[in-house]
Amino acid sequence: MKKLTLLFSTAMLALLCFDAEAAVMTVNTTNNVNPLPVIETSLMQALTNLHDGDTIQFNIPGPGPHYIKTPDAGYPFITNNDITIDGYSQAGSSPNTNSILTPNNAKIQVVLDSRDGPEQRTRLGSLNNPGYGDSESAILAVLGAKNFKIRGVSFLSRHTAGSLPNPFNQDPGDPEIYCIALIDDATDAHVSGCWFGLDPDGTTVAGGRSSVASFKGDNGASSSGLVFGTDGDGQNDPAEFNISMGMGIAIHLETPNVKVAGNFINVFPNGTRFLDLSTIVLLDGEGIEAIENGAADNMVIGTDGDGVSDADERNIIGPLFTISVANTVAEFWDSATNITFAGNYVGIGIDGQTTLTNDSTLINIRNRSSIRIGSNFDGVSDPLEANLIYNLDNSFIGFHENNNENDGADAARIVARGNRLVNNASAVLMQDQNVTIGTYYSTVLADSTNTFATTVSTNVAGTQLWVTIPPPNTNNYSTAIVDFYEVDPIALANSLVQGKTYLGSVIDGSASDLDLAANRVAFDIGNLPLTRATTVAALVTYSLDTGLATQAGRAVTAIFSNPVTVNPVASPLRIGSFSYAHGNVTFSVSGGTPPYQSQIRTNLTTASWASFGPPFTNSPITLPAGSESQGFYRVTSQ
Repeated sequence: MKKLTLLFSTAMLALLCFDAEAAVMTVNTTNNVNPLPVIETSLMQALTNLHDGDTIQFNIPGPGPHYIKTPDAGYPFITNNDITIDGYSQAGSSPNTNSILTPNNAKIQVVLDSRDGPEQRTRLGSLNNPGYGDSESAILAVLGAKNFKIRGVSFLSRHTAGSLPNPFNQDPGDPEIYCIALIDDATDAHVSGCWFGLDPDGTTVAGGRSSVASFKGDNGASSSGLVFGTDGDGQNDPAEFNISMGMGIAIHLETPNVKVAGNFINVFPNGTRFLDLSTIVLLDGEGIEAIENGAADNMVIGTDGDGVSDADERNIIGPLFTISVANTVAEFWDSATNITFAGNYVGIGIDGQTTLTNDSTLINIRNRSSIRIGSNFDGVSDPLEANLIYNLDNSFIGFHENNNENDGADAARIVARGNRLVNNASAVLMQDQNVTIGTYYSTVLADSTNTFATTVSTNVAGTQLWVTIPPPNTNNYSTAIVDFYEVDPIALANSLVQGKTYLGSVIDGSASDLDLAANRVAFDIGNLPLTRATTVAALVTYSLDTGLATQAGRAVTAIFSNPVTVNPVASPLRIGSFSYAHGNVTFSVSGGTPPYQSQIRTNLTTASWASFGPPFTNSPITLPAGSESQGFYRVTSQ
């Protein structure tokens, strides 16, 4: 009897262990209401019966796309960890294979459809969690579940009034609809290869409140670690690109440590057709926005510059507008540090030619924040980190008025370098109606009230750029970096100076600075890659660190200088390095006009220069040092 009991218990234990193992559940019907018993599995059933580690795949018969209507009361909350929903498992579907600057060729066959209403959503007010309330709902709600992944799904939603229920007159209210809501500590989610608000036909738009939402709960927990788009790890990154169309706020967060990369926002799959905002009917009195984050510490929007897949981490951001508040591409509605906004196309299509005008700022930011816009010039993917920013018809930066607090000492620290700026309406980078130049730079410059403008001129010969730098407060910023840009001619025609093409840099007091005085730079024009007469301006960045590399929170960019037109000049011949080893000398040469010729003399008083070795065009070059006991060397060019 004891033996039988033991065997029974062991069998039960094995059964329980088997039930708890990760499983693949295959959805084979669009019928969420009454699927055929045993034969059919609906998405509603699959989500109801999840265990940790499960994967939901699709094998719905017939030609797609397959529209799965959201149940009236919505789907159950996803609470299990390590869940994957794979829409690309459906026959006929395939992920995008093109780079971010070519059309998106994904084929979506699974559609979660909440267009009909009046419900078809999971209401979030029942959570009694300040992160979400009675005016909010979702198509898929992920509650505290770690490592949630979804790919290859189209979400079709609708715009709502965002109103609260009113039990006194039996009004159920009309909550906003998020396609995906990450709730509480639903950390490390990855949302990739999905189309939000866009039908698989690539033209029909059905947006809602947000593609993804995540807000802090009453315990301060957040869904940190979210990746929206590609993770940029070099593994099938194009397959991870999202498209988001017609959302009230495409990415709506209160979440740190987030990466938003490889997305089209209000840009159709061909990459050059933009959403027609006049076709969107809004019921909540808000607008069509791209990104908001109220806890954006360590957020990366675009390219992270780690040297892996950086070219495919750009976001292509199309038209935006708001009704009740100032319009902006990315709003950070609470203080946040170490934000990166790099490599993105704003107001321009993937062809680099098709443009639109947005009546918006690039960012809206609070005090005690820091952000890098563009390149950090650390030598890794620097050109790819440059943003292309076109036709912003508002202040470049939107400063919250709290940047005035403490006389500007706590103002957001913004470093903006290497970007391509074209026809933006802002006359000054770091100024809007809320914050003056004097206040913003009060602790950056020695005298931000009277000496804040960088000036540029040339020497009489036209071979050098002379730059006068506003003296920094050296207690806070010890290094002044001067970046040179070709000026955008469109903005210049409107008396606005902004850099269209980055040309080169020099550090005040470095070897390339030919003026020994502090806060003055003399720079050889031959060091710039000019092929014609070019109008140039300087942009100074003050840094806590030595060297050209700058990082958010440790550097602040000033305002563009006056423009000056210069002509190409041959770069001066320089020996960059020289070494002797094992009877050979090695030269590293730059500038001048090749071919080069190395020369030697045995002393500097009576001996003459004599050529040794053949003429050369490539550098470095190694030559025998000769038999003399000493020698002095130089290089000549044409």
